[in-house]
Amino acid sequence: MRQPQTIWSLCAFIFGLMGIIFVFLGMLFYITDIPVNGGCNWSFIPIGAILLLGSIVCLARCGLQEQRRKHLKTNGISVVGKIQSVRHLVWINWNTKTFVNWPGQCSPWVVQCSYCYGGRTYTVKSLLSWIKPATDFQQPVIYLDPRNPVHAYVDMDTIKWELSSF
Repeated sequence: MRQPQTIWSLCAFIFGLMGIIFVFLGMLFYITDIPVNGGCNWSFIPIGAILLLGSIVCLARCGLQEQRRKHLKTNGISVVGKIQSVRHLVWINWNTKTFVNWPGQCSPWVVQCSYCYGGRTYTVKSLLSWIKPATDFQQPVIYLDPRNPVHAYVDMDTIKWELSSF
């Protein structure tokens, strides 16, 4: 499975997985007639359904964001931006390696860029990147909506990456 590109897709995955587990356990307890802490044996099923509903909401939000990014890439104006900061989100961990020997090794990076349009300066954050961006001076391409320049998207293909991260 590939790594999520947004926090919303990560939440959709986690809520969906937890929802499936809760519904499965609830059905198992109901079928085998095992009481859950002296309560109803079906009590896990509604919790799982709520988690699955949360996953659907996160997936819908993810789809809307993806549509907006595609719209900006096809119909938006491209400008050259400047990287302001690079953050390493060590509290998110996606174990893609068999052996992880230090915290943050399988954690994503987020690039914050600034761009100028119409005499004003705006900032935008990138998608989650699972490869460390290079620290040298970069000018990534940013697509923006000319009617509302706050809506922008960083083209991840124009960012240079550190070779040691591969």
